[in-house]
Amino acid sequence: MTAADASTLPPVEAVQRLLAGLAKPARLLVAISGGSDSTGLLLSLSKANPPGSGVSFFAATVDHALRPEAAGEAHSVAVFCGRLGIPHFIRRWDGEKPKTGVSAASREARYRLLLEVADEIDATAILTGHTFDDQAETVAMRAARSEDDNNLGLAGMAEAVLLDRRRWLLRPFLQTRRADIRSFLTAEGQGWIDDPSNLDPHYERVRVRGRLATESAFDAVAQARTVERRTALSDAAARLVRDHVTVRHGALAHLAPAGLKGGSSVRRHALSLLAAVLGGRAHALRRDSMDRVTAFLDGGQPGRITAGRVIFDLRREGLYLSRENRGLAPLHVPPGEVAVWDGRYRVANTGACEIVVGPTPPDPDEALALFPNVPPAIAMRAMGVMPHVEVFASPPRGEELGMGISAGITSTEHPIRIAPVLGPYDRFLPQFDLNLGIEFAVLLGCDVFPPLPVKDSARKS
Repeated sequence: MTAADASTLPPVEAVQRLLAGLAKPARLLVAISGGSDSTGLLLSLSKANPPGSGVSFFAATVDHALRPEAAGEAHSVAVFCGRLGIPHFIRRWDGEKPKTGVSAASREARYRLLLEVADEIDATAILTGHTFDDQAETVAMRAARSEDDNNLGLAGMAEAVLLDRRRWLLRPFLQTRRADIRSFLTAEGQGWIDDPSNLDPHYERVRVRGRLATESAFDAVAQARTVERRTALSDAAARLVRDHVTVRHGALAHLAPAGLKGGSSVRRHALSLLAAVLGGRAHALRRDSMDRVTAFLDGGQPGRITAGRVIFDLRREGLYLSRENRGLAPLHVPPGEVAVWDGRYRVANTGACEIVVGPTPPDPDEALALFPNVPPAIAMRAMGVMPHVEVFASPPRGEELGMGISAGITSTEHPIRIAPVLGPYDRFLPQFDLNLGIEFAVLLGCDVFPPLPVKDSARKS
């Protein structure tokens, strides 16, 4: 038996492990497409959960409206859930579909619709049927993009991911093979639906799946070591941020001199993600950008460098980071709408008038009041990238009236809410990076994350 075989779990054993480590009571929403993986997940959960366990199940199917058979398949899943006595929801991805990037758009729509159901039933977590085979494919695709031994993507998919900073997604089958799931279903006399897109070589994952079927190249032990390494690096970065970083008004970060002297890999990891948060980017800074930043910091000479829309300003009193003041386009937000300005602030216009969000006109006195004990040039720069809102009303004469208000102010006349976006972790926060995500959330004044509903096996006690 290979190391990979030794690390796998049969379906029922995998869900028993999940249920044993689950905080109770719990309400679990199982995403089920009707395929073998998700069908096996729901059936094994149903069989492994005894009465009075404190765990209740719901199921949801997303009809992506990409194939004419999809609606009928969703109905057949509803019938299956009815036999198990599990409440079932169907959500349809309506609207025009993109001509390219359909897989990514489908994934985004799926998570959005699942979150809507999870909010409706107040689910403790969403469960998906991602398998050991899916993990192998994910690692292989990421390895193909970078052969660097320090490629943290080789950790693969996390067992737990926080979606939209509000609901946890759990993957209990990451150590379960698809073949074992199908054997389980066959023994139970339960069929499943085969999606033809899973055989379409147009998709990278399908091509990788075919190659892995003949190569058996996945090393689960190496992947587990990468998980441990990534988690340890992220936790060390979290400690660096907690001990040495301050953020003012969500716009200006400061790394104390003591933090600049730490291990270069930890400092690099922390700064690559902090810069993504301050720059409004969904991903950490690229390797070439961080190579330039690292060389600049290692030089130890005061000065400035720009990377990922962020200015790194090194002074004797430490390193200042803020969004550069270019490309700050105004954003129109109609009444009742929510939009994101510059990737950094989520703006909710709950009033009756249109608003426009743009950069704050810098004022020397106000800048120094907002950022005391900060070099004036840096204070002005930071103020100039904070959000400024103008409310546009239409008086009876039909003339448009603009009124400026300060960011974050909510009033009866102009109810506007502005909240920081958490960069790479706003949409998906993997379990590996939970502690680092929490530190960023504290610094930016974000809402508290819901607690991880299962024992955190990614961190050794």
